[in-house]
Amino acid sequence: MCITVGLLILDVPGAVGLGALVFVGAYIPYLGAFLSGAVAVLVALADRGFVIALWALGVVLAVQVLEGRVLQPMIQSRTVQMHPAMVMIALTAGASVAGLLGMLLAVPLCAAAFGVLGELRGRGHSGPPGAHSGPPNTPAGPPGAHPGPSGV
Repeated sequence: MCITVGLLILDVPGAVGLGALVFVGAYIPYLGAFLSGAVAVLVALADRGFVIALWALGVVLAVQVLEGRVLQPMIQSRTVQMHPAMVMIALTAGASVAGLLGMLLAVPLCAAAFGVLGELRGRGHSGPPGAHSGPPNTPAGPPGAHPGPSGV
């Protein structure tokens, strides 16, 4: 949205479409926003000249830096909880298997797989978290009490 507004202010033709392209491209981590932002800058260069292209580059870079350095780490660490190296591996695998569509779907599918595996791994114990996990039939005494030799 901010890139669209910036391109509209700079009177770049197709600003709404270019803004939509950058928006959709941003769903591909690391590369998508860069490539789609480059398209917006090239359109500005071809139609409006070098100075407007530099301003368009400034708008695209400012929005992407703010998003990539401030917003994305806060949101991604809370929601996806994936290491950046794993994101890159998922992107590479997705691109190898299914091209652009694979890149779009790789990180969400990988995060979903990690979530399912985490849930399956967590079902190994019974009872609520923090419940007594000692051997069954152990008498519970007052805190600090130790059972005698007979176990009582």
